[in-house]
Parts: sequence; structure tokens; C-alpha cells
Amino acid sequence: MEDFAAISAFVRVVEAKSFAAAAAQLGMTPSGVSRAVSRLEERLGARLLFRSTRSLRLTDDGAVFHARCKDILADLAEATEALGYANRKPVGKLRVAVSLAVGRAALIPRLAEFEQRYPDIRLELSMSDLPADLNGEGIDCAIRVGELEDSSLIARKIGYLRNVVCASPAYLARYGAPQSIDDLKQHRCINYVYPNGRPRQWMFDGANGPVAVDVEGHLLINDAESVIQAVAAGLGITQAPHMMVACMLDWGKLQLVMTDTRSTGKPVWIVYPQKKHLSARVQAFIEWVRELFERTNEPQFQAPARVPTESSGPAARALA
Repeated sequence: MEDFAAISAFVRVVEAKSFAAAAAQLGMTPSGVSRAVSRLEERLGARLLFRSTRSLRLTDDGAVFHARCKDILADLAEATEALGYANRKPVGKLRVAVSLAVGRAALIPRLAEFEQRYPDIRLELSMSDLPADLNGEGIDCAIRVGELEDSSLIARKIGYLRNVVCASPAYLARYGAPQSIDDLKQHRCINYVYPNGRPRQWMFDGANGPVAVDVEGHLLINDAESVIQAVAAGLGITQAPHMMVACMLDWGKLQLVMTDTRSTGKPVWIVYPQKKHLSARVQAFIEWVRELFERTNEPQFQAPARVPTESSGPAARALA
């Protein structure tokens, strides 16, 4: 137990970058922390830290030992937390990586629910369209869309990002609603454009597989959330993931059209680093996101109409 306390003190010193700061966190005196680390060095027969009045840095042995001890202490903390997950509320900081569009449109409007359920979790969202290095950046878990590359991460599929076609009540009152794919050619479509300048194809489920539709965009925007805002402003119609427009639908700012079509969309995953024990905080977030996804991502469709694999017009083409 004494060795464990000394190891904990050593790891805290390295992370705090000083004996005084580590002592304050541990409720000890700086001299007490220094003696604990010195005893640990004597027991190991190796010097772990270079000390001076102005600096503190790891030796080569210390760097290797710190990396191993940090992982061990983290595993122990997670094991302890996971054991008591069913009996107490998760606490502490939780870092989650998510794309800008999903974070802004789907998560943030619903975070009050998460905070009410888990008031002791301090959530930190890392929002970027670039994939995060979970291990390197200290991120607990991430929401990712699409097919995943092979990696050491654990992945749990929580469903598909189902697409819907929608417009504002003001737009529908002025222009009416499209009833078919071919009708889209007569409407003011707003579309997302990728960084390479290629507009997004609208996807529908066909009798023989997915159908990709090339839509002539009245307005092209390279930001997914701004596409939704433009549609809510009455500028046109779009196809978007239901989860990202669920709040707008609830608030009456958007309405579904072409509800006799389906679009399964891309798979959605929760990914997290491979560990022996999953922390209570991550378990809580996964549980909440899965419930949120099921509640906000399943639109009430009519019986799906058959979407042909070859359109009579140039608007649609089947995916290879």
C-alpha cells in the first residue's frame, strides 16, 4: 500500500509539473511528496526525476515508468468506477469528440436532458470535422458516421443516420410539396457541397439497393448546419439526417415531405479506446446517446413507395 501511495504521488507530480502543486492536490506537504518519490526511487533502484530549483523533468527510466503507472492507475480508477456504476451516479470530466454538424444540430439542443440525468458529469465536447486521435488527445469516446477504418478502437453501432426530405411551412405554402424524385427538379433545392466542390447526392432506398440522386441545387452551402438554417428560413427544401432536423421538426420550423420514401443513410457508431474496464461516465453517455438516437432518428414514415433503380429522367442513377 505504501508503494501504491508513492506511485500515485509520483504520477501526480509529473502531471502537475511540481511537488507543490501535487501536494496541494493530494492534501500533503511538498516535503512529504518529495520523500515519497525518493523512497520509490530507492526501492526501484532507479532515478525517476531530475530535480532542480527551477525545473523538474523525467529521466528515461522515469518516462517509461510514468507511462506504465499512469495506465495502471487509470485502469484501477475505471475498474472501481465501473464496479459501483449501478449503485451511484457517474461523476467527473467526460471528453467526447463529435463532428460540428452533429454536435450543433443533434447534441447541443438536447444536452439539458443529459445534464438533468447526470448532473455530476462535466462534459467537454471536442467538435471538429477532422477525426480525433482519441488516445493521443485524451478523449473518452467519439461519435462517428460512415464506414470505419480498421483501428484499435472499440466500436458500437447505434443505428443509421436516416435521411428525410424537409422544408419550412412558408416554403410549402408558396411552392407546394414534391411528391416524387422527378418533382425535385421543379423545386428550389438547397444542398451541401463538399470541400472538393462536389454537391452531395440525395440517397433513397430502391427496390434493388440505394439510389443516388443528383439534385440541381438552387443554393449550395459548404456547412451542413447552415443548410438546415437556410431551409428553416424558407429558401428551399433539402434532404438531411432526421436526427439533425428533429428539433426543427418539433418546433414546427420544418415539415417532412415525400414521406412515402425511405433513406437508410450511413451507419453511426460510438467508438472508444480499448480498455479492460469502461468508465461509468462513458457508459452513461453511450446509454443516453443510444436513447436519444432511437427517439430522434426514426421519422414516422408512410408505407415506402417503390423507388426505381433507373429514373425516367436524368435526376436519379443507381449506385454501383
